[in-house]
Amino acid sequence: MSLRYGLLGFLSKWEATGYDIKKEFDDIMSIFWHSHLSQIYPELNKLEQEGLISSQLIPQMGKPDKKLYSMTQKGKSAFITWLLSPQEAAKRKDSFLMQTFFMDNIPFEEALLKIKMNKKEHELRLEHMKSILEERWKDIKERKVMNARIISSSAILKQGIEQEIQSIKWCDQTIQLMEECKDLWDLKEDHVSIERFSVIERLLSSYFKDVL
Repeated sequence: MSLRYGLLGFLSKWEATGYDIKKEFDDIMSIFWHSHLSQIYPELNKLEQEGLISSQLIPQMGKPDKKLYSMTQKGKSAFITWLLSPQEAAKRKDSFLMQTFFMDNIPFEEALLKIKMNKKEHELRLEHMKSILEERWKDIKERKVMNARIISSSAILKQGIEQEIQSIKWCDQTIQLMEECKDLWDLKEDHVSIERFSVIERLLSSYFKDVL
């Protein structure tokens, strides 16, 4: 997926300014896609040059004219073609997990702190997503509106919330495992006693019990 199809998607139902689109990216879209105005405006210009969208200047009292974008028929056709095309599963790149993989190279307390800080980040994201859900649900009930976009966006919001809940659970389980295996950070070689090996084996079995 590229940014252009997200922009076309926003313009598929209504006209919008670049700022309007940025607000949408900061809302529910932030669950799976991040973009800045410095990326949005150049891409809007490209789409307009290709004839996929058009724009008009709207005068404003005491302010610079604002540019309102809308999708053309050519843009609609390109957008529908993309929607109907098969998409590969996203290839994950996560710098935090890369760091986690190599945390045996830093002191135990520093490694543990990184997991705890990551948990806090997910808790904040979960709180933010729940607030989005509450606000959207309140707005839907007050306006008595319902359409297919509400259903599809709700699916994204639910997945985002579930991912944050799972990430927090993973942090909690990993913190517990690390604390119970703290001595491994001080090992000078890759061997422990038979008794200790058995204990850690049971800990790992318990750690993976939910997924095996």
